[in-house]
Formats: sequence, C-alpha cells, structure tokens
Amino acid sequence: MRQRLACIGLLLTLALPVRADRIVDLRDLETPRVAQITFVHLGEKPIGNRELRAAMVTTEDGRFARRYFRGDLATIENLYRSRGYMDVDIVRRIFALNDDGDLHITLKIDSGDLWKVSKVDLQFTGTDSLLAAILKSRLHVAPADVFRYGEVVQDERDLLVWLNSEGFAHAVVRNGVTLDSRHSQAAVRYFVTTGRRMYFGAVTIEETDLQTRRSMLERQITFREGRLYDPEQLRRTRNNLSSTGLFRSVTLATPSVAAGDSVQPVVLRLQERKFVRLRSRLFVNNSEPGISGRVQHTNFLGRGNQIGTDASLGQPLQGLTLFLTERNLLGSAADLTLSAGVTDEWEDKRVFANPYDATQFDLLTSNYSLANELMLLLGPDQAAEFLTVALFDYPSVQRLWKLNAVINRRWELADDVVYTSNMTMNWTQSRNRPIRGREINFLPEEDPAAIGVAPVDPGDGSDTGFGDDPFGDDPFGDDPFGDDPFGDATPGANGGPAPSGRLAQSGAFPYDPGPNGVGRIPLDDTWITLLTNEARTLNFQLDFQRDTRDNQITPTRGMFMRSAALYAIELGGSRSRVFDGDVEARNYQPIGGGLVWAQAARAVMTGSLRRESALPQLYWKTFGGEGSVRGVARNSIDAAGGGRGGLVLRNELRLAAGRAGFVLFWDRAGVWRRVSQAAWGDMINGYGAGVRWDLGIPLRLDLGWSGRRRVPSIYVSIGQAF
Repeated sequence: MRQRLACIGLLLTLALPVRADRIVDLRDLETPRVAQITFVHLGEKPIGNRELRAAMVTTEDGRFARRYFRGDLATIENLYRSRGYMDVDIVRRIFALNDDGDLHITLKIDSGDLWKVSKVDLQFTGTDSLLAAILKSRLHVAPADVFRYGEVVQDERDLLVWLNSEGFAHAVVRNGVTLDSRHSQAAVRYFVTTGRRMYFGAVTIEETDLQTRRSMLERQITFREGRLYDPEQLRRTRNNLSSTGLFRSVTLATPSVAAGDSVQPVVLRLQERKFVRLRSRLFVNNSEPGISGRVQHTNFLGRGNQIGTDASLGQPLQGLTLFLTERNLLGSAADLTLSAGVTDEWEDKRVFANPYDATQFDLLTSNYSLANELMLLLGPDQAAEFLTVALFDYPSVQRLWKLNAVINRRWELADDVVYTSNMTMNWTQSRNRPIRGREINFLPEEDPAAIGVAPVDPGDGSDTGFGDDPFGDDPFGDDPFGDDPFGDATPGANGGPAPSGRLAQSGAFPYDPGPNGVGRIPLDDTWITLLTNEARTLNFQLDFQRDTRDNQITPTRGMFMRSAALYAIELGGSRSRVFDGDVEARNYQPIGGGLVWAQAARAVMTGSLRRESALPQLYWKTFGGEGSVRGVARNSIDAAGGGRGGLVLRNELRLAAGRAGFVLFWDRAGVWRRVSQAAWGDMINGYGAGVRWDLGIPLRLDLGWSGRRRVPSIYVSIGQAF
C-alpha cells in the first residue's frame, strides 16, 4: 500500500509545472513579450506546428498585439479548411504570464473530420454538347477526392481562361458548393455560359494628342482585326507597350457589344511619360570634384527612338558623347545604338625605357652618369642592356575618339531570369600623351622581379602576355639590330651618340637619382614626343549577360554573370591584332536580419596575336578606384610596360535598416604583365565602410583606405557599388 501511494505521489510531483504561471484573459493583455506558442491537437494533426507558427503574425520573442492575434486565429482555421477539414475549431485559448511577465500561449485545436467530394456536375447554357463534354473533361476535381475549396476555384478559373482563349470573350463561369455537415461531404457544381464566339475588331486609340506615331504603336500590337479573340494577346500587347518605357499607363478595354454581334472592338488608352529627361551626378574624389550629366529624348520623332548626349566635366574623366537608339531594328526585337564621342582620362603611366630608340639612348647616356660610364667603358651594347630595366613613371592624358555601333537583344524568361547579348563594332583613335610641364619619375635600377614585371623586349613588341614564347623562336635571330645597332664600335661614328653631351662634359647629370633612388626628368617637347602613344583600331566585341537579380540598382538576392570577347585590328603602323577576354560574376546572398553578403569577381586578359607587333596602350589593363578597388587611386594598380592580365575580387556586407543602410567592404586586385606571373601576394587591398540613404534615389557614400594612401578616399554616387 505504501509503495502504491509513493508511486502516485511521484507521478503527481512530475505532473506539477516547474513554476506556477498566472492565467489571464485576452482583454487584460497589453503588449507582453511572447515566450512560447504551443499547439494541442485534439483530433488529427494534418499540419505541423512549425507550419502553423509560420502562418502567424504573432511570433515567439516578439511583442503580442490583440489585433494581429485575432487574424492569426482566422488564418489557422482557413489553413485547415484548405486541407479539407471544414469543421475545424479552436476550442480553447490559454494565456499565461510567468514571473518575468512573458506570455505563454496555448491553442487547443479540434480538426474535425476530413471532408470528401460527393459529386461533380457541370450545368452548361447552350446547345453545343461537344463543348460541354470538353469542359467537363478539363475539370480536376472529381468525386471521392478530398474537398479543397481552393481546387474548386482553380477549376473555375481554368475553365474561364480556356473559353476566353477559344474566342468566347464574354463567357461566365461560377461554382456552387452544397455542404453536407452530417456526412462531411460537399457537392460541387459549375455553371457555364459561353455567349457568342468573338473576333477582334478595330483598335481605337482614345488619346488624340499623342506624340507617339500610330505606326510605332501598331508594331507592338500582337493581334490583328478579324483574328479569333484571345485575352492572352491583349496581355502580350500591354506588356510590349509597357516595355517601351514611353507610357505611364497602358489600358486595353473590351467594351460590351450588341446582342448577336461577334466582333469585339478594343479601346487602347495611353498616358505618355515626359520624353525629355535630364540627369546629373556629382562625383567626388581626393583631387577635385566633377560632374556628369545626360540629356535624352526618349521618343524622338514619335517612333520610340532615343537621342541624347552624355557629358562629364572634371578629373579624372571628362568628355562628350552623342548617341541615337533605333528600337526594334527592322521589325526585330533587337535595338541598334549609334554613338560618337571624345573623352579625356587622366592617369599615371609606367613604361620601360627603350634604349634601342636612338633619341632615348642619347638622352639617357648624356644625362645619367652610370649609363654614361657604361657606354664609355663597355660600349653602347652594355649600356643599352643596362637601361632596359629602367622605368618611367609619369602623369598622362589619354584622349579617345570613338564611333560605336551596338546591336542589343534582351530576353526575359520565367523565374525573373533576364538574358542580354550585345554585338559591338567601333572605330577608335587613341592618343596617350604625357602632361606638359610635369616630371617623369625615373627609376634607373628598378628590380623588375620586385614589382612583378619583365623588362621590355627591344622594341619589337614580342611580349604578348600569353606565355614566354607562344609563337616559336625569335624570327629576327639573337640580335635583331645586327652586330652594332649604333654603327661602328667607336662612339659617335656613323651618326651614333657621342660619348657624352654638353651636360656630361660639364659634369652635370640631371637624370641621376636622388637619395630616394628616383630621378627627375622634365617633360619637355622631346620627351612628350618619345612617350606619346597613338593607335587607330577597329574593334569587334560580343558579350553575353545572365541576370537573376531582384533589383539592378540595389540588389538583395540573385546573380549576375557576364562574359565578353573582343577582337581588334590596329590600322596603320604595325597593324597589331589584339584579343581581349573579360569574365565577371556577382552573387548576392541574403543572410537574414537585413544582412546581405555581396560578392564579385572579374578576370581580364589581353594580348597581341602577332609576335612582331606591340600591344597598344589602349588595351593595357589597370584597376583601382571606383568600380574596382576603393581606397586606391584610380587606375593605379598596373604593371610596368602594360598589364596583360588582371583579377579583382570585391566583397560587401550590407545591412539595411529602413531607409538607411550600412556597408563594410573589402576589395583586392592585381595586374600582371604576363598571366603566368600572377600571384596572390602581388595583389593590392582596399577596405572601408559606407552608408546608404534612400530618398527615392538611393544615395551612397563610401570611405576607403589602403596601404598606399594615408588619407581615406571619398566616393559619392547612386545605388550600390555593384
């Protein structure tokens, strides 16, 4: 007896709660924190607790609100009914507050019996028995199925869509459900009235003062007068007109017709946008501010053409470009854009000395003491070989004239996937000229291995960047300049350079490096002529894009991938053939709590396909600054003598909080003269933080640092960095 009583006491002890919670009424609750939501199932459990909690607005660890909770109860009941449990009932709601004032909610749910479909019937108004049989065969709801009212509504919608596509523009379909609570059954009946089969009539444009020509509008209409009526064609026409970007609203109305009439007229109502657009952007860097802008007319001559100009003023980039876009070229889905412009870009250049140029050799051996001594003691060949590793670092301006033609094609597929392809042909004339009055930083004994580059070949452009020797042996032999490129061994003979110039005779060597190992060479007319690089090229480019981003300006999820290949022919001069490849990928991964991890990678490679031809400076690869590595000066990540390959990696951790946003970023990039020289340790880092603010226009402010600059770089722009 005692053992039995002890067991009963133990069970009662285990059944007691750990702490006694205070039961309260719903009306007494304000906004306590919800500690726990518990479901007790009195009947079947067709829906898991996790799914029930996910359907509720009220959440654990959130604040309780009575107005939301009442809606949660209705949501739970509807969720059960959608699964066939029409008699569901939440029989009890228990609210308990613990000692900390946190709320525990317990819901006791009785699902009731699972309802079934007793019979399905179709009541057809009309004399076409074959049509009635076809409609009945298209029903998915069948006797003995679990009764789900959502499936009944879906069948009703599917019947109406099919009738409309068959020309029955004014068909009516509705459902009727008879519930039998005693047997937990439902009888379903569909009532169908088809009306007359209709054909498209004339299209009337209601607005009379449109600037857009009717011929342009008709190209977007996918149906013609006399064709069988199909509302899907109305939807496609509406999408075509909306995608032109010319209209604020597009409405296609189908007014009622007289009894017995089989022609369905269509009324098109349009509201045009403002076609003249002005856009400007202020950009700021550490040297000076600049401004850029665009003036554009998006409906030139009423044919949907775009005409405009892009202009920018300030450094490091300024210029003017005129463009014209022809939409739906020759009735296709492709657009053609023609443009012409000139731009100036300020940058620093690092090139190897070319002592095999007689003028450079004369200047260097006359004004640099060590080269002068080597020439006197060992001869010009040894002096020239010594100078091949010397570097010139100088500020320059690249002026670019360009005539451009681009054919663009865009496809929008399901699941928000957008494909874009561009075929480009352009004529380009470039001139990279040092800035008059400035100085060349002369590094006469720079170690090329320390900066990840190789010395320049003797003026023949044989370094293509695709490997050490991809095209076989040197076609010119061991010595492309003969036994003595400067004439007789005696200095000064046969027009060769004198052993020393005026400055050498006076004992002054102005090019000699100072204590920091850097010499200074004034950029006079002679050096500007020597270092100016000009090229005229004809370029053919094909690029392909795949875009699944949810937003192109401020994406939070999805991917963007792009690949491009360019083939260029240099006109005149050495007639180089250049191949250029560019691959880029971006990924946007939501983490939760407003956090998004954005990643981007881009790899580039270029080179001259003809061994005997040098690579024009226009195709040298550089990174740094806005668009690649923030915190580093624009285009300052380069390779002496011209970068042939490069890699840039970008990462951002983005936090959104209402209109405001905060970003931490890390960028890293490297450029190499040869692809085989690429190394992780040679790459340059940039890092920093930024803020975002959405005022209808998303504004961006970033501060970037790197080991190369002591003061932060400032970037002001619109939208995310990538």
